[in-house]
Amino acid sequence: MKINDNFLLQILDKIVQNGATPVLVGGCVRDHFLDHEVKDYDVEVYGLTTLEELEAILKEFGSVNLVGKSFGIVKLTTQDMEYDFSFPRTENKISLGHRGFEVLVDGSLVFKEAAKRRDFTINAIGYDYKNKIFLDPFGGTEDIYKKQLKHIDDITFVEDPLRVYRAIQFSARFGFCLNISTLKLCKKIVKTNEFLLLSKERIYEEYKKLFLKSSKPSIGLELLNTLKIEKIDQSNIAHIDKIVENNISNQDKLILIFSILDKLFLKISDDKKLLKKIKNLQIFEVPRIYEKKIDKKDTFITQLIKKLTMLNNMPKPLYMGKDLLSMGYKPSEKFKTILDTLYKMQLNGEICSK
Repeated sequence: MKINDNFLLQILDKIVQNGATPVLVGGCVRDHFLDHEVKDYDVEVYGLTTLEELEAILKEFGSVNLVGKSFGIVKLTTQDMEYDFSFPRTENKISLGHRGFEVLVDGSLVFKEAAKRRDFTINAIGYDYKNKIFLDPFGGTEDIYKKQLKHIDDITFVEDPLRVYRAIQFSARFGFCLNISTLKLCKKIVKTNEFLLLSKERIYEEYKKLFLKSSKPSIGLELLNTLKIEKIDQSNIAHIDKIVENNISNQDKLILIFSILDKLFLKISDDKKLLKKIKNLQIFEVPRIYEKKIDKKDTFITQLIKKLTMLNNMPKPLYMGKDLLSMGYKPSEKFKTILDTLYKMQLNGEICSK
């Protein structure tokens, strides 16, 4: 597997020199087999005893953050990049919800045991950098060849209800058919109370990936209809795909999202029901961000944004760019990420004042 990051190669070599085995995992390996550009690399490190050992290796290359220590994750930050290194781990379901898992970190695990916690076979392929071999215990490469999305384990798959939405957006992004057994499990999950407890933030993120990263959103929309999550107007699906194929900007694709939401929600005449639907997807931050970027001549979009804004009565952000400047921070691209995160926390009630 070709790694187009010379700095990362230096780090991987250093890890090997310390007797450990770095394994590239997740999306970067999957995208290699799909012939997609690899932008981010995630690395699992096998053969070490403690995270502190990994931290000591990485300190030579930049600032190390153990903020994800309970999940076995170490973040390495350089001037230009951020890398995630993790220990292999297993997960035990202990409570309801997408986050209701106990994480057990163990550097001595074998790859197959650690990869079993992942959702789909195509996301459970690893590249052993030390031995220069691919690790594929669940047949993910074969499923990529077959163009099918297939779950790994019946028991662990249904433990995380968010995987239904991940199945929808992955199928649409890669043009894959959903394996029949996986489809049956998704239908089973949709009928559970736990599916209804999914946070609106996580659902909305999966919807954004469906619309912004898919060449054929119709595949995902068909699945939403099949799983009875949303009733989709079939006559609009071909039109949606045609728009997305035209290499339009993400801003225009977000306007497309508004048109989809119109088909899904604005047919409901009762504003209270509409408001409930909107809150389930947390689309209320989108008008705030994109209202000034759209063509004001497009009356449909402006009216839709006005309606969404009015219904949600969105509060003003507690934090603005000037607040970060007053704290002594220099303007950077990170400002947007920080402010968006703070605003989401504000909307969720996690912070109520400065």
